[in-house]
Amino acid sequence: MKKEVVSCLRKAVLKAHEDGKIVNTDTPIFVDYPDKRYGDYATNLAFLLSRREKKNPREIASIIAGYLEIPNMEKLEIAGPGFINITMKREYWHGVLKHIAEKGRDFGAEAGSGKKIHLEFVSANPTGPLHVGHGRGAAVGDSLGRILKKAGFAVEREYYINDAGRQMRLLGESLWARMMELLGKEVEFPEDGYRGSYVIELAKEVLNEHPEVAELEKEEAVSFLSEWGKNRIMEWIKEDLAAFEVEFDTFFSEKSLHESGKIEEVIERLRESGFTYEKEGALWFKSTEFGDEKDRVLVRASGEPTYFAADVAYHMEKFKKGFDLYINIWGADHHGYIKRVKAALQALGYDPEKLEILLIQMVSLLKDGKPISMSKRAGELITLRWLVEEVGKDAARFIFLTRKCDAHLEFDIEVAKRQTEENPVFYVQYAHARICSIFKNAEKFPELEDVPLSLELLKEEEEIDIIKKLSQFPDVIESCARNLEPHRLTYYLQELASLFHTYYNRFRVLVEDAKLAKARLTLCRATKAVIAEGLHLLGVSAPEVM
Repeated sequence: MKKEVVSCLRKAVLKAHEDGKIVNTDTPIFVDYPDKRYGDYATNLAFLLSRREKKNPREIASIIAGYLEIPNMEKLEIAGPGFINITMKREYWHGVLKHIAEKGRDFGAEAGSGKKIHLEFVSANPTGPLHVGHGRGAAVGDSLGRILKKAGFAVEREYYINDAGRQMRLLGESLWARMMELLGKEVEFPEDGYRGSYVIELAKEVLNEHPEVAELEKEEAVSFLSEWGKNRIMEWIKEDLAAFEVEFDTFFSEKSLHESGKIEEVIERLRESGFTYEKEGALWFKSTEFGDEKDRVLVRASGEPTYFAADVAYHMEKFKKGFDLYINIWGADHHGYIKRVKAALQALGYDPEKLEILLIQMVSLLKDGKPISMSKRAGELITLRWLVEEVGKDAARFIFLTRKCDAHLEFDIEVAKRQTEENPVFYVQYAHARICSIFKNAEKFPELEDVPLSLELLKEEEEIDIIKKLSQFPDVIESCARNLEPHRLTYYLQELASLFHTYYNRFRVLVEDAKLAKARLTLCRATKAVIAEGLHLLGVSAPEVM
């Protein structure tokens, strides 16, 4: 809806230019939703033009106003130092509602832009179960993928499995030590080993399935346990992701980079480009030449490639696929990796600006406002599976998405369980369930089907407010996609739900006036479609009964 206003403003600028009143025609045009006291749409276009035109913003606003023609515009006002406020006629909003009701859940969808996006997220090490921090990253990544598809992008979602290097060796050693302990043998547990209770459970499982492993030499046993443990933990991870309704198109193994020679390939490319040097027996990448704070080791003095070398090879393989944009969702502790990875991409001849990194900040779990603590020393983490069992998938996903991903999030377990408006997901889902209840009752009046639709009967301020909020849905989707911020959708749905609950508490929908009842049912149908689609994009269900 807003795009129509932008188009009309652009036509006004071009007409003013033809008459010699405005010189510049390439200034971007932004239209916002002001406080409803000031109108339905507002633009600061006059301010943007004033510096280049060397004229007072109010003067420019008056010029634009003289040429502005918007169908169904009721009022145009130049406010303050030069804002242009636009108020639309009520019949315009009735037309908007008719359009939304006809489109249903397709409302807000954009035709394919042709742009392809590679989205990598979660990518938790297969050395333990997913914890709540991984859960937040999963919710952000999966919802962002859904929103980007709704906005018309082709999206490929990938999980990068860090299944090579020292961490896998430590997993094998940890499993071996616990296995030996279960057999009554005293062994030294690895200093940096994985101490969670899940390792004991895995050790019990492997002894039951493969008792012969206990008879192998330690090196052989550790090698077997590393691979077996990785595969078993990846099964857990995939089960947890499925329960959380998170999907991936591909799983990419770091180990495959080692086996296929891709790491050696990328190191050789950097060497041939003159961006490496040897020092103290190690091979270094000149990342400072591309803005990094220090150079980075690619190959240790032992001859073993670093994790950084594998990361560069992985990104090289991604960029070979020719996507228009690459999005990585990382934990906040990976902030220092951004410059070095972008530096390597630039050295390889790729555009580093095509790589966007979103950082996921920590989640603090609370119970009645008090922190839930777990023993770090014992290696125990609060798992995603436990959280989903406690509060449900819907509450977990929605609450994870109530704040910008790079902001710290406090998640109160008890609030997430409450069936009150204090619980944001319940509040939104309840609006959808209420509408479903209205339609269930409407089945008692089949004669309404034959009543002509008279949307002009929707005159209440609350009704027009709901229509205006519904009309903003495509802009919310576009904003979430453009800024890579799915949390904006949770805000929008809470605002829409609030408007509907207020309306529901003040007015009956199935009134005696059949024409008014049908008009109000149309408003409810459109609201139901937008709420259901919005919840789907967040990976949250839209229940019909609560």
